[in-house]
Amino acid sequence: MQTIKEHMTNFAEYCNPSDDLYTLAKKMKENEIGFLPIVNDDHLVGCITDRDIVIDGLAKEVQPNKLKAENIMQEKVITGYPDMSVDEASRLMQDHQIQRLVITEDQKVKGVVSIGDLAVSKGADQAAGNALSEISKPHPS
Repeated sequence: MQTIKEHMTNFAEYCNPSDDLYTLAKKMKENEIGFLPIVNDDHLVGCITDRDIVIDGLAKEVQPNKLKAENIMQEKVITGYPDMSVDEASRLMQDHQIQRLVITEDQKVKGVVSIGDLAVSKGADQAAGNALSEISKPHPS
């Protein structure tokens, strides 16, 4: 059985709830990523995507250095664990229509796995394809 720890990216980058939009965007650019966990006292408290910065941040018409991560972060973060099976992670991503799954252990961020990570894993391509198909469906209004 393939586990998530075999496919996840170990996450060294994160931000704090008090970091401003400039800090978030700069960290994403420097690391060529579009997603950051938000961590407070070594515990996951939320996450922010590059889309959150644009849609929820810049659209508020507040100076980016005055808007903090805590004002736009997604607080409800679906998480997995390192020993979770690839199939289980794919189903979780499919059920919640998410493209990234934060991997935690004792509420501490250990890594992240994306639908793309699962798609390139040998033997997991069907599970990832199913998840991507479900994630891509429009949400009911």
